[in-house]
Formats: sequence, C-alpha cells, structure tokens
Amino acid sequence: MSLTDRSRKELFDNSQNSYRNLTIKVWYPTDIRTDYEPYLENADTVIKNWQFSENYRNLITHSSKGVPISKRENSYPILIFSHGWGEHFSQNTILMEELASHGYVIFSIAHHYECKFSFYPDGRFLNMDMNSTRFNQLLQEQQNPNAMSVFQKMFTAKTENDRHNIFVETNNLMPTLMKESPKYWAEDIIFFINELEKIKETNTIFKGKLDLNRIGVLGMSMGGMATNEVCVLDSRIKAGLNIDGGLFGPLIDETLNIPFMFLNSQRFSGYGDLFVSKSKNSCYSVTINNSDHYNFTDYALFPIQSTRQLGSIEATKPIEIMNSLILAFFDKYIMKKNNINLTSIAKKIDVEFVSNEIKN
Repeated sequence: MSLTDRSRKELFDNSQNSYRNLTIKVWYPTDIRTDYEPYLENADTVIKNWQFSENYRNLITHSSKGVPISKRENSYPILIFSHGWGEHFSQNTILMEELASHGYVIFSIAHHYECKFSFYPDGRFLNMDMNSTRFNQLLQEQQNPNAMSVFQKMFTAKTENDRHNIFVETNNLMPTLMKESPKYWAEDIIFFINELEKIKETNTIFKGKLDLNRIGVLGMSMGGMATNEVCVLDSRIKAGLNIDGGLFGPLIDETLNIPFMFLNSQRFSGYGDLFVSKSKNSCYSVTINNSDHYNFTDYALFPIQSTRQLGSIEATKPIEIMNSLILAFFDKYIMKKNNINLTSIAKKIDVEFVSNEIKN
C-alpha cells in the first residue's frame, strides 16, 4: 500500500513542499496456496546498493501475493509493525508470517527516509535520501562521541537510577534521533490507524475483515521506541510490544496504561524492574541471554555484509523465542485468550524474566 498524510509535511524534504508519504507491506491469513513470493522485490538493486548477500537473490518466503483473505473468521485482529532505524519493512518476515499464520493481519510500515529502502505498489523503488539536511543531522548525532560514551555505560550500569539516567542523557545528547524520530514515527502509526476504517470499507482484500477494536502495535529498535510513544498517545491500541528499543524516546518520562512487553537483548540485562515500572497495566520484560541487537531480525539467519551486533547465541533460538512469546502475548491481550500463562512460557526458555502481571 501507499498512503499520504496531507496534514503533515515531509521533514526529510529540504524544500518542505511535499507531504508525508508511507508505504506499507501486509501479511494476512489465507486459505489458498499459490507460488510463494521472493523475500525481496528488486533484489538486484538491494544487493547492489545495500551489500545484501547473494543468497537474498533466491530467498523465497512462505507467502503468496494478492490471494484472498481466509474465510475462517468473520474478521481479524490487527497488528502494526515498525522496523529499526535504517532498516526495512521486510526485516522480520519470519515473525510476520508466524503471526499471520495464527490469524493476525500485520501491517508493516516503511518510515520513509529512515528505512534502507521501500517499494511502491507500482514497483517503484525508494531509497534513503542522504542529501537531506535532516538525514545528515541524524548521522551527526550518531557520531557524537559523548553520546556513544554514555551509551556504552548501559552495559555496566549497576543501579536502577544509573540505568534511568543513561536513557535521559542519551535522549538529551541525540534529541533528533531519540526524541523527534520516535514521535515522527508514532505520528505515522496514528495516521495509519486513522486510515484503517477506509481500508476496511474499500480495500478489495480486507473489505469487512478488519477488527478495529483489536489493534496491537510492535516494533524493533527505533520501531520499539515509536511503539513506546504511540501506546502512550493512542487509546485505540490495546497492547504494545517493544523489541530491543529500551526506554529511549519519550517513554522515559511517561507511563503506559495498556498491557506491554519489552523483549530485550543482553544489553538490557538487569533493566527488567525499570522497564516494567513504566506501565500501570500488566507489563513484562524478557531478556534473552547471549543475544545482541540483530538477533531480533531475519539477519540472524541471513546476514548481510554490514551486519554487526549478533550475539553468541545459536541463530535460530531468538527467532523461535520471538515467534513463541510475541504470539502468546498478543493472543493473551488482543485475542483475549486468558488461559495463556506468559510466566510459565518464559520459565521454559533461557531468559531473564520480570513481570508485574495484573491478574484479572
């Protein structure tokens, strides 16, 4: 899909003459099996421009394009996904397929100019605009040695106050990246939720099939930070899940009112009590031992040449944990399967688990 928000100017347009535009990729359950789609459209361009390995050229998904939505249910719950900064809307295809196969419609938003690339419905390819003033401001913030020094303290912080202050200091040293971008992305998500009624009424595949009373949001890294923000701002969201995005962004000063989960890499070991204190509702913090940031993406199984931050954990394990825990979390709070015990599931795997679950 491609949608334009005419209430907001595109911040990455130096002339400020264009409106904010999004592309969205959707996974959903179907009863029909046809030829499976490749993992990447325009694979030649992606491999050339972004150093993706050659195996992406022939990588095939378990998804078919344009098939009818399943008739098994009258309507389906909605999940909205946001990728990591500088990544792409297919970065968690394995997870998207798992969730769709259990009865969710998942809309993955490409947050333009902070994603590696995206594709329009007509096949046009969209790249990052590295000539944008805002883009270069973001790069300069990421190269700030003072910010990087504070960020490194994350791994050795001993007290909850120290951990809290690391997020505060990093936010202040990189305000465009850590404060403005998550808010900008949250506004993208809110705009998209506003559009769902129209999609439900007019889209040939989803007409009458979307349950707008069952909406969850999840995101990885910057997408997790945007999830923090949008779950504070928009009461239509019933549950949220942050994959390795920590408390960077506005949530450090806010509290949540909906069920929430933080799914973390080893960098956030010891942060569980701080994380779960941010919600007045049931909240969970799950940290996977020996994992690193990109273990929470498909890069764990299909690395690209520039991939860093993969932990010593066996590559498939975080993928399996994500598929299990994320599905169970949304089944409990979006599907309302109250018999699901997330504590019991977490105890069966090698994770650091903290919860303030509120019993119904």
